[in-house]
Amino acid sequence: MLDDAFDFDFSLIAIHCSLEDYRLAFMANKYAGLRLKSSKDVDFYIKKLKYSFASFKYDDQKNYQTFTLIANKYKLKQAQRLVTSDLFADSESEHYKTVNLIPEVKNADYLLKIESDNGKSPRLKLLAHLNQIPQIITAYEVEVSALKSKQNLIFE
Repeated sequence: MLDDAFDFDFSLIAIHCSLEDYRLAFMANKYAGLRLKSSKDVDFYIKKLKYSFASFKYDDQKNYQTFTLIANKYKLKQAQRLVTSDLFADSESEHYKTVNLIPEVKNADYLLKIESDNGKSPRLKLLAHLNQIPQIITAYEVEVSALKSKQNLIFE
């Protein structure tokens, strides 16, 4: 089983907010003292369709910790042809399908993954700082062991 092959030793914070990814990274840097920088997008392929989730990363080498802010939602634009019996017979409309990186927390807009090699995780302090950001509706810790799709958070 895949769970046995990987060590899921990290903390996860779910963030609900409507900020653009780069703005959230800026605000997290400002309020929580992080140094998140734009990182390579995380790509997933499902049924030959590519889904890219924006990510920002900060390697705190002094404290042996890595922080990765990643979008939990990807909106896939789907054109749909509508056939009607009126003047505008063949009209096209756009629909969006939302794909979640971690479906168990589908309402979360972003996820903050915290990996620590020193056995300490600053998640409680970080949660307090994140919840001070006015644009964040809420931020809370997610129990990683309860997630069925936690393997989606292994990307390196």
